[in-house]
Amino acid sequence: MERLREGLPAKGWTITSYGPDSSPSKSLELTADSTKEKFSVSIRLLDRTGRAKPGAPTALIYVDLVSACFQVPKGKTADEY
Repeated sequence: MERLREGLPAKGWTITSYGPDSSPSKSLELTADSTKEKFSVSIRLLDRTGRAKPGAPTALIYVDLVSACFQVPKGKTADEY
């Protein structure tokens, strides 16, 4: 998560929030916007160290990506994009 927080701005993203979320587990969450590409992303780390069943992953990352609505210009096809 720290690497994302440090690396995303170099790729044109603006970090809008970083820290524990409002869940009881206070999972670490990062939210960032890309104004150039019209995307927003929310990334949440679920750390289950000490609580995971044997053989199950101890950490999971949830990623939600939202895009602005786009319309294909007249005379063009979606296949061109």
